[in-house]
Amino acid sequence: MSNRTKILLLSVATVLLTVAVVGIVGYWYAQPTTVTIAVGPEDSPEYRFARRLSETLAQNRASIALSLDVSETSAQALSRFARHDAELAILRTDERRIPTSARALAVLEHEAILVIGVRKTRIDTLADLEGHKVTVLGRDGRNEAFLRRLLEQYKVDFRRIDLRTVPPETKLDALLTAGNDLVVLFEPLSRLESSSEFGTLASSLRGVSVHAIGDAKALERKVPGLYAETIEAGLLSVSPRIPEDEIETVALHKILVARSKLPEPQVIELMRALFENGRQLGIEKTFGTRIEPPDTEKGALIATHEGASQYVEREVQTVFERYSDLIYLGMSAASIFGSTAIALYSTVFRRRPVQAEDRIGVLIALRQRARTATLLEECDAVEAELDALIDGVLEGISAGVIAPRGLEAFQLGCETCRAVLVATRARIR
Repeated sequence: MSNRTKILLLSVATVLLTVAVVGIVGYWYAQPTTVTIAVGPEDSPEYRFARRLSETLAQNRASIALSLDVSETSAQALSRFARHDAELAILRTDERRIPTSARALAVLEHEAILVIGVRKTRIDTLADLEGHKVTVLGRDGRNEAFLRRLLEQYKVDFRRIDLRTVPPETKLDALLTAGNDLVVLFEPLSRLESSSEFGTLASSLRGVSVHAIGDAKALERKVPGLYAETIEAGLLSVSPRIPEDEIETVALHKILVARSKLPEPQVIELMRALFENGRQLGIEKTFGTRIEPPDTEKGALIATHEGASQYVEREVQTVFERYSDLIYLGMSAASIFGSTAIALYSTVFRRRPVQAEDRIGVLIALRQRARTATLLEECDAVEAELDALIDGVLEGISAGVIAPRGLEAFQLGCETCRAVLVATRARIR
């Protein structure tokens, strides 16, 4: 096979191998990493928010893809997160057992506690609920259980409170006209900002009051996961104006959390999707219309994930730091590929350097001619060729084009050839 053919074949093989390696690495790198989020039932706002987040990541061709793990209740979803069956979850800050591996990414919603009643009822603090018939709206007994926790701060006698829970779909006017003194709501601020229900309620009942919780700041310090919240005048209804003046209350937060071991680059990718696509993610009039960064202060209820802190503080790692593992693997693969290619080319194309011992064959031929010579002129010709051979080898070694390997054998051959020439000349004479 000619060298030209070898060069062509090896060039084609190199190109094909390079394309294969680049294709495999590119395909592997282009595949998004799947991250699982545990959510409640499909009719919950948390599920719809997670689905929109998943769609946004896919549209943006992010390096991660979101998989929804649906449970029948929010409590079951959090349990799956605690068992490490999911990397993400949405929890409310009144959870008694927040998993130790949970790290905050973003505050998705403020859920304010509103105490609604007719105008004749006067409420200054939650302690004033004692002696009244109180109805709590909630999907389950969770809201009522938390309200009882708050009332325990006042050492309320629960025998003097008629406390019960009804489904959230129950009409407020029906509750307030059915002998209930007060109704306690856990309402997302996203819904309150666009609701017209309270204006209609005030018109039908000829007046309704939203009572302030006067010691909201004190409750915030005493109860973990509870935060003081301000309801601006006219937020619930502009006409009639509800509330008439700015009031203080308390709220729970719904927080998107991730496992502490979720890689920082994936968390940063999530943070970008959350804070750069906010309008697409919010569930109208229901949930997540004003996403906020997590509390990064020491002593926060849920520690902030390091990746979220980097994004909030704009200390996002450089490309090399984020993809150092991938770059290292790529460099290792390139090194192996390059070494293999060099070895292959060296095997095919390398030429053995000329060495002094390569001229021994010529010496043997000259010695044979010296032995069989019958004329002195033939001996002179052999000697002239021998001198030319010796000069050529010495000049080649000096110029670096001939390696000195086998020089001693070459020298011995020269001496033997000269001895044969001396003997032949003596014989001819």
